[in-house]
Amino acid sequence: MKRTAASLLVAALVMLAGCAGGIAGPNGAQTADGESGTVQFYVSDEQNAISQFEHLNVTVTSVGFAQTSAADANASASGEWTVESESENGLELGVDGNVTAGENATVTLTHDGAAVANSTIVVSADDTETTVTTDADGTATVQVPVDAEEFTVEAETDSDSEYGESAASLEFAYESESESDDDEGDAEWIEHEVDNRTVDLTELQGANATFLGNMSVPAGEYEKVFVHVGEVEGTLKTGEQVNVKLPSQKLHLNEDFTVNQSSDVDFVFDITVFEAGNSGKYILKPVASESGTDVPIERVDVEADEEEAELEANFVGNVTAGENATVQVTKNGEPVENATVTVNEDVVVTTDANGTASVSVPADAEEFELEASTSEDSAYGEAEAELEFELGESESDDGDSDDSDAENETDSEVELGAVLEGSLAPGENATVVVTDGEGDAVEDATVAVDGEVVGETNEDGELTFVVPDDVSLDTEVTVTSDGETVTLDSTTAAAAN
Repeated sequence: MKRTAASLLVAALVMLAGCAGGIAGPNGAQTADGESGTVQFYVSDEQNAISQFEHLNVTVTSVGFAQTSAADANASASGEWTVESESENGLELGVDGNVTAGENATVTLTHDGAAVANSTIVVSADDTETTVTTDADGTATVQVPVDAEEFTVEAETDSDSEYGESAASLEFAYESESESDDDEGDAEWIEHEVDNRTVDLTELQGANATFLGNMSVPAGEYEKVFVHVGEVEGTLKTGEQVNVKLPSQKLHLNEDFTVNQSSDVDFVFDITVFEAGNSGKYILKPVASESGTDVPIERVDVEADEEEAELEANFVGNVTAGENATVQVTKNGEPVENATVTVNEDVVVTTDANGTASVSVPADAEEFELEASTSEDSAYGEAEAELEFELGESESDDGDSDDSDAENETDSEVELGAVLEGSLAPGENATVVVTDGEGDAVEDATVAVDGEVVGETNEDGELTFVVPDDVSLDTEVTVTSDGETVTLDSTTAAAAN
């Protein structure tokens, strides 16, 4: 088999332009918590050729979303189509002239240099297929998709034909100019890293789906979603390892959906594998008809210990009568976003991307109750945590009482808590606030960035440090005290802004 590659510069509709991680709004501006919603992102699989596989492992590196206004504003930008050709047993496909989105292109089919007439050519884009037939000169006209970021053209002959069993394919992938540059690209795209999550599509058939994560995005209308794929490993039930194609290492969907402020939306991204005729070649594609926000799912990635894990609620910082206090809600040590926090069965607030919310401490009550909960249809399942807080009295030097000292009792396990304030941007200041499970400041806690110690907290449990120049999307801030360690990543820092 031989492979050739060529590049065609054309004028076309703009496709995806990823921004570098984090949570960015239009023009790259950070989005306030109140203006954001959460996409609970799942991956599923439409069947097609998956029954031939023992395992089909797909490693996802990032997920991106584009608002409707972003796609409209960039509809006239130009970019580059790349085309990769494969030939088997002498059959070859080629393209004549330019390739432009929404227009016709001419392809030629030859065998050992001779035109192949009256042969079927299959054009595949997203989850649709069309067929055309070559004329006496071995040429055929194909329609270039208007809004697909990639498409394939395939042809094959069987063993009974004069050409014998052979196959050929062209794989087209589009890159906008902003994607190929080394700048930040189109900042109106929101991209989230997912730490190279590997999913086995054989386990995700039907309504089965796996959860990739909660992704905070600006509230608004969206119409495009992409999934970046780092690696695909396919094993047939025969034990044979097969190459599964993925042009441009990215799966792209055009799907309209809405994200409302301070609310959750479930989005299912369905992926399928097609076999190119009977050639033994396989291609990964998204399935628009099985994707979106109104798709029934059954999670298959919930481990027993995750199901049994309790929701936890603890105060971060000081708790003083008549003032506001910060409560953090976690599960499995991770912050829980959009949890409902109720104080004295009356005041209701919602946690942000860090799992924190501000509550008002009663000025004249001796005690108050706080309850945190998540709903059954949330990514965390139905769960509750309670705090019963007593406002104690202490004697000062002049004999006056002071309501500032407090003691809390909770049905959650006491843990070290840490909040990162500010952005993990090179050269900028960031502040870590560390408390124990009772909300008291933790002094002399060690703070490290990617393993390098940057200092220790003061008596208020705080440390402000200058962010190193070599931080990245994978950067981690760790806080250690009395043998216990809490880890904060760059996504948490971005969400805090």
